[in-house]
Amino acid sequence: MQPLNPFLAAFFKSTVVAQCTPVHHHVLLVPLTDELLTSRETDSGVAASEVIASEEFLSSHVLRIPSSGISSGSKDGVHNLRDVRGKARQFSTLNGRNIIIKDSVIHSSKGFKTAAQAHILNDAIWYPDVFEARQWLLYFISKPLVGTWEEVKILPAVLVHDVNKSMAMVVKKTNHQDIAEGTIPKKKDIRSFHELLNNFPMIARQMQPGLEKLFLDFTTVFEKPLPPPPSASSIPDPPPGGPIITAMRRVRSNSFSVRNGKTVSRSSLPVTEDFYAEDDEDVMRASLETAVTAAIDLFQSVDKQQLSLLGATTDLTGPLVEKMIERYVTENVNHLILPKLIAIKRTEDLELEAKIRQMEFIDISQLGIAIEGGSRAKHDLLMQLGPAIEEFKKISNAMSPAEMMDALLSTMKAASQLTDTSKTQMTNSKEVPLYEKTTLTINADTLVSLLLYVVIRSQVRNLQARLVYIRNFIFIDDVDSGEMGYALSTFEAVLSYLALDSAGLRRASRRNKALWDAAMKADLTELKAIMEPNVSAIVDGENDFELDGMMDQSTRPSRRPSLTWALQNGTSRRSSLALTMSDRFSHGSGLGHVFPFQSNGDSEDDYSLVKQMKRVAMDTRSLSSGSEVSFHSRTGSIGTLGSAIEGDISVERLAQTSNSFGESLLMIAIQGGSPSSLKYLLSLSGYYSLDVILQDINNEDTTLLSAAIQLGHKDLVEMLLQRIETSATEAQRLQYLSEQDIWGRSVGHYLFHAPYLITRIGKLIPWRQRDKNGQTPLFALCRSYDNENYYDMVESGLKVARETQHDGQALHLDNHVDAKGNTLLHIMNDTRLAMRILHYCDVDVNATNERRFTALMVASKYGRYDMVRCLFADPRVDIAAREMRGLTAVELAKDDDVRNKIDDLGLFSMPAGHDGRITGVVRAFFVEDGSVRLVLKSAAPTDHDSYTVTTSRRSLADFEQLAHLLAEEQPASWIPFMSDTRSPFQVPVKPSRAILRDIQAKTDWFLRIMLSHPTLATHEMLWEFFLVPELQLEAMEQRTKLKVEARMERIKEEYEPVHDMGEVEQFVNHAREIVRSVSFSTKSVTRRANGVGLASSDLYDSMVLLHRAVSSLTYLPRSHIGALEAYVRAMAPTQASPQATLHNTLLAVQSTVQALLSSLARPITLISQITAARRDADRNDSSAGRSSRWPLGLLDETRQRLQDGKEKRAKKHREEAEYLSKELRYTQQTVAGELAGWQDMHDKMGRRAIQEFARAMVVHERMRLDGMVRALRKIRP
Repeated sequence: MQPLNPFLAAFFKSTVVAQCTPVHHHVLLVPLTDELLTSRETDSGVAASEVIASEEFLSSHVLRIPSSGISSGSKDGVHNLRDVRGKARQFSTLNGRNIIIKDSVIHSSKGFKTAAQAHILNDAIWYPDVFEARQWLLYFISKPLVGTWEEVKILPAVLVHDVNKSMAMVVKKTNHQDIAEGTIPKKKDIRSFHELLNNFPMIARQMQPGLEKLFLDFTTVFEKPLPPPPSASSIPDPPPGGPIITAMRRVRSNSFSVRNGKTVSRSSLPVTEDFYAEDDEDVMRASLETAVTAAIDLFQSVDKQQLSLLGATTDLTGPLVEKMIERYVTENVNHLILPKLIAIKRTEDLELEAKIRQMEFIDISQLGIAIEGGSRAKHDLLMQLGPAIEEFKKISNAMSPAEMMDALLSTMKAASQLTDTSKTQMTNSKEVPLYEKTTLTINADTLVSLLLYVVIRSQVRNLQARLVYIRNFIFIDDVDSGEMGYALSTFEAVLSYLALDSAGLRRASRRNKALWDAAMKADLTELKAIMEPNVSAIVDGENDFELDGMMDQSTRPSRRPSLTWALQNGTSRRSSLALTMSDRFSHGSGLGHVFPFQSNGDSEDDYSLVKQMKRVAMDTRSLSSGSEVSFHSRTGSIGTLGSAIEGDISVERLAQTSNSFGESLLMIAIQGGSPSSLKYLLSLSGYYSLDVILQDINNEDTTLLSAAIQLGHKDLVEMLLQRIETSATEAQRLQYLSEQDIWGRSVGHYLFHAPYLITRIGKLIPWRQRDKNGQTPLFALCRSYDNENYYDMVESGLKVARETQHDGQALHLDNHVDAKGNTLLHIMNDTRLAMRILHYCDVDVNATNERRFTALMVASKYGRYDMVRCLFADPRVDIAAREMRGLTAVELAKDDDVRNKIDDLGLFSMPAGHDGRITGVVRAFFVEDGSVRLVLKSAAPTDHDSYTVTTSRRSLADFEQLAHLLAEEQPASWIPFMSDTRSPFQVPVKPSRAILRDIQAKTDWFLRIMLSHPTLATHEMLWEFFLVPELQLEAMEQRTKLKVEARMERIKEEYEPVHDMGEVEQFVNHAREIVRSVSFSTKSVTRRANGVGLASSDLYDSMVLLHRAVSSLTYLPRSHIGALEAYVRAMAPTQASPQATLHNTLLAVQSTVQALLSSLARPITLISQITAARRDADRNDSSAGRSSRWPLGLLDETRQRLQDGKEKRAKKHREEAEYLSKELRYTQQTVAGELAGWQDMHDKMGRRAIQEFARAMVVHERMRLDGMVRALRKIRP
């Protein structure tokens, strides 16, 4: 069966495989299956399958590892991982090209036509589906290295009418766009003058000297010391000034001449402000205007060619550039102008800020806004005003008047578009320019009231100075008309009201504060006095009102008419608190009904607690008109605010007030932990009906019951629950308990504060409801580790949550997974609860979170050993699961002690020997010096339920040395091979963890096989290998040499030589034939087991591709796509899959078969050696017995010496043949004895492998079945 991956399928069918000899010297770089199957190659234009099957593509993805690298990297290589980490390493491909690998990233280099880059994702060992399978090392990469690949997007199969016409229009439009893009270059997007200078360095170079001189002159004018007094000994001549100094002097002289020409009336009031304040403001304005004009002149003097280039490559126009220059200049001199302007307006600002602070506790319903819909509508309005407040706060950090104007406009826009509480907030993907007029959706009175609330809540300082800064220091734009003029005039009207006529609001604020403090502090006397006012309280209130009026009147200067106050130019010739707004308008028509504060101050005492709300519709005429009628229609709507905004302090209004946190009077009592206050307020059923209680939420959308539960106050909770249970219907209770706050949490998410409520209201809790983090109420209970009744609380939650499913099945924990993919097992740290979940709940024990951590990995990483032990005991848990970096649970453990305990758990999961001892290799890991270390553990039972565990660490070379010494000492015994292990450091920058795990598996099986060996199971060197912490290799080698000599002496003395070698040869040949048949069968089963594992993996990959395709079906419900995703997840193979385990076991069995065949080949070799020795002896004997043809007496000594030599050689060969005959006897007996033991061991290993495979498959298929049931639940009602 061909693999699903196109690269692997093409590679093993091509002739390139024959060039990869030996296999251990080559590494395959395999692109991902979904990348190859869902992408196409764009350079060549041929089919992807043809590109992949080409020899160029295949050879370019095969790395040739030199033999030097193999020898240095194998076993315990000399590579130092610290030296190669983070460094680039070059490798050659099979076709001679070069690639560079650095930090798990592959870069194509010499020989590649195009530059390519791919990430190394993971590595794996792969056996092809052939009889004599060889081990290949694969590194999976994110994309191919040859060609340019792009994803093939799946177009949804949806019938669209007139699709041909639509496609033709799209193609035509695309062609036009391509032509336009090919002929006209894309214009630059310039948003500020600073960006303009950065994008056009020639313009910046020409303007830089002039701008530097301009800013230097401006700074000099503002920071120049005062001139010397007239009495000074020498007065120097003033230096010649630039345009800014000239403008300043001209303004000063004009102002002085005007003052000298003024006539002071006897009836005029004395001047109370700085005499030169307006001069300073005029000087700053003239200086800034001159600087802006000079900067514009500098820009206009730039080379015309550069200006033409600017116009051709941008969409900028002359007015836009002038605005940019103005903002650029004001931003650079803002630190000089704004502080002086703030100092000039400091008196007015201090008075205004003091009054705003006194209105801090005002409620929005007391500002004259008719809010329909109750407390929930008011809450929605406050939430929608939040962005407007944040926008208005930006004025504090603005660096220019234009930026401040932008903040005012954005505030107006936010306040005017977000006041429809019955609808959701509108979103628009297109950015509306700040200077574009927007359609207001409310009337002017409501807008002013909202802006009043925005100003009070924002607590911005120096507002008077900032508005003057905006009105007087913007020169390019017209701030007297249009949207800017309307916005600025509206804010000036708001500030005027706050400064002149806000006594009622301040009084309401004080009353609110007193009421809230009484509810918070449980002052029932004060609370009843406010909520149930008597006659004396009314009299006191009136006295307070009169006192407030007197205080307000005493703080104000006398009012007088003045022609210098204007809403349009914003120039104040006196304190901003000294005028009324009516002085601005002509007196042709009286507006007393609109401006109640137009009359004298005595009329303030006529105050009514409750006034009728006015509803004024906004005039839709143009605001840019300069006529008196048009202007009056505009300002009249602004001025009506006084008639409606008087601060209602009736009991009905006070009962519904809320503080800045959106907390009502009931919520304040709860937050203060005052049962008496709450009980009294709940008794006022006229004000606090059931609907009011159920709709009461604060700014965080927290309900009253949720707040009480969060405080853990039992009395408060009981009061609220009793009221709700007695008055509300079941539907109302279900709806109320499912109300979510801004974090998406309902009452159930806070039950850990009051666990006793789980049994009382648990059946009404929406246990599957998720907050913004995806956590359910049950999830929140499991995370409350510090609760003193943690176990009982979580147990009750699990029980009630299961009952609310109403299906009689186990609790479905797939409904309780947070947004990061964590299940309850991921967060659990109580072993008893974990056991309960594992045994009685429907849970995916191998579910991974967004970091691909299983519950076992999380427990291991954070040192929860009891949880690790609990999960290890469950057969469904995949102990070998890997996270994104390829690390397992034991490798993620931070503490060595925890890692050692996990190794112990791994040891006890292995089968025990016939004597009860458990021995195995539990872990392999890389060492910084570039070597591999293996952790060996052996547990010997000491009594019924305790073991003595011995731990030692060995290298791969130690295992090879052990096998070599045992083979040297016992040459007739069969010993599995250990010298054919592949190096994990063939790619030093990314060592192979797959090879590391293979080394662990091979060494573990070697140790287990040797401990079951019929001859060597009790060898002291073998036991010393895993019992002694430190090996003495030299002593072991010396002892082996002595034992070899002793064995040879024993064979010579104790064994009889074999005379009939035919019998031995017949026995050996028969045994070899039988073992060969077993070897063939074992290889055949191994191949099929490998094929099943590959097919299972390919099936999962195919399902992933299916899910990708099905997800593009727009008509398919999302629940069905989610169900398919759950099904695909259930079919995912585990790392320790039954197929992989069976394949590894069969490989170990095959290693014993190969070792036995090698052992059976030794007698044949000895027979051949005996035959050869006897033949040499006979040849020497016959040569010595032949008569010499030499004459007698000639060279007799030489002839005798040769004859003696032949006799000695013949004797030696006969002795050698005799010893070999004895060795053959010894080997025959050893092989015959071990053959029976091997057959018994082979039978046991096969039976155990089949039993474990069957048992694991049952568990695995049950897990898949559970996963399919979970998938079906997603589409079933």
